[in-house]
Amino acid sequence: MEDRPVRRRIGEGIYFTAVREPKFKSNRMTAVLIAPLERTKATVRALVPFLLRKGCGAYPDFTALNAKLASMYGAILDADVTKYADLQMIHLSVQAADDKFSIAGEPLCRESAELLCSVLTDPVLDKYGHFPEQDFRVERNYLIDTIESELNEKRAYAIGKCTEILFRDEPFGIKRYGYKEDAEKLTAEEATAAWRELLKGARMEILFTGPGDPDDAEQVFAERLGGLVREPFGEHSTPPKPYSDYVELDEKMDVVQGKLVMAYRIGAPEGETERAAARMMTALYGGTPFSKLFMNVREKMSLCYYCTARYDRPTGVVLVDSGVETANMKRAEEEIGNQLSAVAEGGFTGEEQKNTLLLAVNSLQSVEDSLDGAEGWYLTRILDGDMRTPAEDAETIGAVTAAQIAEMAGRAKLAAVYRLTGEEKTDA
Repeated sequence: MEDRPVRRRIGEGIYFTAVREPKFKSNRMTAVLIAPLERTKATVRALVPFLLRKGCGAYPDFTALNAKLASMYGAILDADVTKYADLQMIHLSVQAADDKFSIAGEPLCRESAELLCSVLTDPVLDKYGHFPEQDFRVERNYLIDTIESELNEKRAYAIGKCTEILFRDEPFGIKRYGYKEDAEKLTAEEATAAWRELLKGARMEILFTGPGDPDDAEQVFAERLGGLVREPFGEHSTPPKPYSDYVELDEKMDVVQGKLVMAYRIGAPEGETERAAARMMTALYGGTPFSKLFMNVREKMSLCYYCTARYDRPTGVVLVDSGVETANMKRAEEEIGNQLSAVAEGGFTGEEQKNTLLLAVNSLQSVEDSLDGAEGWYLTRILDGDMRTPAEDAETIGAVTAAQIAEMAGRAKLAAVYRLTGEEKTDA
């Protein structure tokens, strides 16, 4: 990347960020609508981007829209829903070749921006001003399938259940795609109202990532979105609890491999140095192929099929998830705790710390190896209010000391445990 990203306000609660990445041949433009995570609205809002990508006024059906994308040298229109801390984020993206690669000099940057604005603000509606019923039913069923698919992927399901009980009284536990029982009751009228509400009130972050000149795209977004009648929701920030009462949940299902998920609260570290120490601690503890959890709990003791730890920056939670035989569940739980205690007591070598640092730095160096990777990095930085680069982050991580790693592990308090085990078989 040549320059530090530039972020400018182009409308009421609307911001445009240009991330120059000259090594690519395509530009990616993404409109992110950001709203508070709310239990009653999460599901219907999750449906909105998938309905929007069906078409727009200029290209009123999937065939016409795909023809337009094909004419832009195989441009891609994509939609997704993510969450960060207590925020739900609706994504719409267009990725297309840069202008300098167009054969006849077509202004692909401008066309991409215009298409994205059209999809976002001018969707296909029926005579009642609602999303067409057939499109609505197809996308609602797809959303229900997406929600149900989590149950089939037991690892994701177990992590979700642990998160749910950990954040039982906090918005962080609300699911990004919402809930099946809510989706089944939705109507096209409600989905349309949710789109209008987001367009009027959600904070909008527009990101341009790629080698091209973002000026034309910024002009399009400023003209098309800057004139919207807006009443932004306002900033909503729910500070995570530093600690909470311990909670656990046991479930039985017809599974061969049990799942054990343990959540530790370390509070919200203050400043980049503490955040870097938390990340280094988590990586050394269970985030690498030579971490404490991998080498000891999995390899030496053979208590788990897998055992990894991840750090959630906005909530200050370290989550350990593992695949475990039911007979080993109790012992694995104890040893996972023992390994964290060992890190807190400084039970790791300089070589282990060095190798962990090298892997962390390598991971940061690969952030900008893809357009969506670079986009995701800077979107997170925008949400955190600090536009530091991956290289600057690597410098901060490199300065973390062994004492800081141990101190961060010592902060960790076990807050939630979820165990999924197989159902007992009885002889007929």
